[in-house]
Amino acid sequence: MSITIIIISYKSLSKLEKCLSTIGDAREIFIIENSDNVQFKEIIENKYKNCKIIINNKNLGYGSAANIAFKEINTQYAILLNTDTRINKNQILNIENEIIDCKGDFALASPIYDDLIDFNKNKSFDKNFKVNQLDLNTKDNKTKVDLVKGCALVVNLKKFEKKNIFDENFFFFFEEIDLCKKVKKMNENVFVFNKIKIAHDSAGAFDSETNGNYSDFRNWNYYWSRFYYHKKHYGYLSSLVVHFSKLIRFFIRSIVFFFFSKSKFKMNKSRFLGLFCSIIGIKSSISDKILNKTD
Repeated sequence: MSITIIIISYKSLSKLEKCLSTIGDAREIFIIENSDNVQFKEIIENKYKNCKIIINNKNLGYGSAANIAFKEINTQYAILLNTDTRINKNQILNIENEIIDCKGDFALASPIYDDLIDFNKNKSFDKNFKVNQLDLNTKDNKTKVDLVKGCALVVNLKKFEKKNIFDENFFFFFEEIDLCKKVKKMNENVFVFNKIKIAHDSAGAFDSETNGNYSDFRNWNYYWSRFYYHKKHYGYLSSLVVHFSKLIRFFIRSIVFFFFSKSKFKMNKSRFLGLFCSIIGIKSSISDKILNKTD
């Protein structure tokens, strides 16, 4: 059985190289770079001969980038990674063995890592997901769950139409939650492989300079995606009821902190704009333009 590694990157050369350094050169790696940095492609492909990079020329978002990669690969299984993950070749082999052991009877799976445990417990964004206890000391090789994060996602492509795995309306945040919701409706399995523990630098997928610049971007997109997710699954009015008080609160805080704290003003302004744009139907992919205009 063969498996393809997919890595989604955005202007994060040093993070990507750290990620690649532990994987080894035995497997084909597809890297989707969400920028127009052609030099980035030359550096990586010259240094890592098992890597193929697709340059998107602009930031298409996480889900859209992943969908591009899914269409390019020929294997049934893919491991979709963020650049802030650390997984070694033995762990990849163990994932392949777990896939064989469960006879491919799953749509999504994930190795275990520390912040996945906390993420799995946090169902505040959708209470219809079941809480499953993840135990690092369990004797079981896998746990069936409703929800996994997208930073190290094992995808059984046979369970999906390749052209439409992620909802491309999500630009950043909630795309994997939406995918888990989709799998739940399909009555397919989602597993966590308990005996395979990898490292994940939470919120560290960007290089330090880019990460700092994109604080507003993340705040904007989190609340845009949160509203859209609830609208998609529970209806517009239900989502509006859930989020309207937040909209008012972010607006008031933006006014108050304008006079006292530049950082808190920018945070609340970005959250308000993201939520407001989602409510009125503006696409999340234009968040960069909106934030730049309002700086």
